[in-house]
Amino acid sequence: MSWNEGVKGEGGVVAWGWFTTHHQVSLRESILGELILPALGRGGVFCYADGRELEMEKTSWWKGWHELRENGIVVGSARPLGFWGQRISVGYRGRMYELATAGFWGDRWHLVDESGTVLVEIWRRGFFRQKVAMTVHLEVQPDLLVFVYYLAHARWQEQAAAVGGAAAGS
Repeated sequence: MSWNEGVKGEGGVVAWGWFTTHHQVSLRESILGELILPALGRGGVFCYADGRELEMEKTSWWKGWHELRENGIVVGSARPLGFWGQRISVGYRGRMYELATAGFWGDRWHLVDESGTVLVEIWRRGFFRQKVAMTVHLEVQPDLLVFVYYLAHARWQEQAAAVGGAAAGS
């Protein structure tokens, strides 16, 4: 699958692992590939079924900046908007998008284009929130879809760490 072939439809992510986590991304009952996130790393690698790889990395710990790279070349970036991080500016191959929470708890994220059209919805489901569902309303490049999932997952992890830290401090 090429980065510029659009994808659309229903899909999801199944995650497993304790320290290094594996996230199998599928769309329309076909597996796109697997995102591997080491516990002590600042990012991860997405391996497509055809062997192509993407690197995702948090490039600024304090500012929450992220990059998407293919063969060492930056093809996407993300910067939080506002103080609470419920909106993220996403740049991908010269186009701008916004990833924003839809709902109070931040369990659901929407990717919208410059005109405000919702392209992708991603939300957690299941008892331990180990599964993620997604709907791709309008065609997007698979690289962008994977990057958006990675960003939503990173925010969910940060929220869980904040809750855990608050609980440990009380």
